[in-house]
Amino acid sequence: MRMVPKLMADRSALILYESLSGNTAQLAMIIREFLEEGGTVIERMPLRSFLHLSFADAEEITQKTQKILIGTYTDNTHLPPEPIEELMETYSFPDQHIAAFGTGDTQWGDTYCLAAHTVARHYNSPYPVLEIEQMPSSSDQEKIEQWLEAIDND
Repeated sequence: MRMVPKLMADRSALILYESLSGNTAQLAMIIREFLEEGGTVIERMPLRSFLHLSFADAEEITQKTQKILIGTYTDNTHLPPEPIEELMETYSFPDQHIAAFGTGDTQWGDTYCLAAHTVARHYNSPYPVLEIEQMPSSSDQEKIEQWLEAIDND
């Protein structure tokens, strides 16, 4: 895996993800590896684990990070998974920059990665949404790197 030079160096990021089949978890791991190689301090946590924290503990984690990267899948319901809905209802993240990434299936047309786009809209994210077809592969590496560079522009 190639390192994105100086990507988010001397910064911290929290990666929260909801994964059904493992695709989004794999993508979260790849993103974490890229960022750690670039010097970013990363905390990566399944969304369900984050939601089980007390509000005070969750807030303590989010307050020490500059960016929160939220990953989700979109399945054939075309709706955000329940934990994503709960996150959006519970946390506003007013002091952090939010970026969204997602996995899905292009056969769903306009609803491809819709849950990730819903997250981005909800949090008024200024960043593009990273969309990956099902399981991330080596052919997605450049796309992931470009997305990471795009969310590092502040």
